[in-house]
Amino acid sequence: MSRPKFFRDPVHLQIRFDSVNLAAPAKGLSKAEQISWALQKLIDTECFQRLRLIRQNGLANFVFHGAEHSRFSHSIGVQHVARLMFERICRNRTMEENLDDKMEVLLASLLHDVGHGAFSHTLEEILEGNGIEFHHETMARSFINSDGPIRTILDQIDDKLRDRVSAFFDFKLRSADHWKFKIVSSQMDADRLDYTQRDALSCGIKGHGFDFERLIDLLDIHDGKSIAVDRGAIEAVEAYLVTIDQLYRAIYYHQAVRAATQMLLSLFRRAYELFQKGDKSIFPAVDGIAHPLVAILEQGSKVSIVAYGRVSDATIWTLIEHWRHSKDFVRSDLSSRIMTRSLLKSISIEDIGYAKITAKREKALEITAGIVGEEAAGFYVAVDDPSRTSYKGYNFTPESFDESIWLTGAGKKDQPIEEDADSAIVKALKNKHYFPRLIVLDQVRDVLLK
Repeated sequence: MSRPKFFRDPVHLQIRFDSVNLAAPAKGLSKAEQISWALQKLIDTECFQRLRLIRQNGLANFVFHGAEHSRFSHSIGVQHVARLMFERICRNRTMEENLDDKMEVLLASLLHDVGHGAFSHTLEEILEGNGIEFHHETMARSFINSDGPIRTILDQIDDKLRDRVSAFFDFKLRSADHWKFKIVSSQMDADRLDYTQRDALSCGIKGHGFDFERLIDLLDIHDGKSIAVDRGAIEAVEAYLVTIDQLYRAIYYHQAVRAATQMLLSLFRRAYELFQKGDKSIFPAVDGIAHPLVAILEQGSKVSIVAYGRVSDATIWTLIEHWRHSKDFVRSDLSSRIMTRSLLKSISIEDIGYAKITAKREKALEITAGIVGEEAAGFYVAVDDPSRTSYKGYNFTPESFDESIWLTGAGKKDQPIEEDADSAIVKALKNKHYFPRLIVLDQVRDVLLK
């Protein structure tokens, strides 16, 4: 029997996995032992260890140098938070823990990001920008269901387990709605409850936070389907929602982070354009093995988990270093700029109207053409327009699943938090916010701002 396994975590301090004989056949273990057995086995797989090589926040470390944490550390943390959520809900509802449900929740929470590729969400932006259908949750289901280590581990417990875990990543696979799914994916799920703390800590943003312990301790459910909190924790929920909103403004949509991301998108748009024209040296084979990005670009979400599993941040950085020495000006220049953090600049285009945005972009293209040439200009000018709705209100229909955060307790009727008379903060967060910017060369920005 092995001793318990511990992960020292900067957010949650010590994360424990109970002692279990990992060499024993899974079907001979108790249900509680099977949970720990499966979690530890999954963590040790190559496809999960790959997450150590994928930064949580793409290129955010170009601005926040502490943002070096990985999808691996985040996923370990999400599993820990999911466990706390499940156990507190059962305790507060005086329900005996259903260990089958608990197993599914913990496995799904651990594996929720296994389908992420290089630079996290940025790879999806790159593929989407080139018209290639792709989503990391589709790849997560592929890792779970395709022949490979994850499926092998799950099948050793129950050959139907992979279907039940896959249901956490696709509404269509669920036989019925249930609160267990909302622990893994909702507006207040284990994913968000981990990254809001982890990203703020790693980026050095100490002013943003919420009372995690109180929120977790007063968790509840509504109608057997939705995540809820006792009204005594409404301030903690409001602070949590404000924290997410502020982190998007301060980190994820930071102008320099978005400029760096747009440069990476332009670089790959140029590479894919040349690749489609027949230049196969763009993605060089290694020892006769085709570059894994070729399979992704050609097959999208249908790519094999073997090829996809070879893609990490290191894969992309190797390409960028290779492209620095290209005879193609755009690839060489953008690669060098990214490697040396010589970033394009941003100009706010908020509230100026579509016609003025178009005119400003055309002017930027004209000036840029005089600097890098007409053919290259389009790769150095981009309209970046991310948007965010910090809280989606109650809008349940038979074709969807309610993701609202509900309030319970205090002798009152259950209600979505935005309907509470005292929750002006949540009402304000229901509005959609846009962060439009024009991304250009620094010389171009200087001219446009005169």
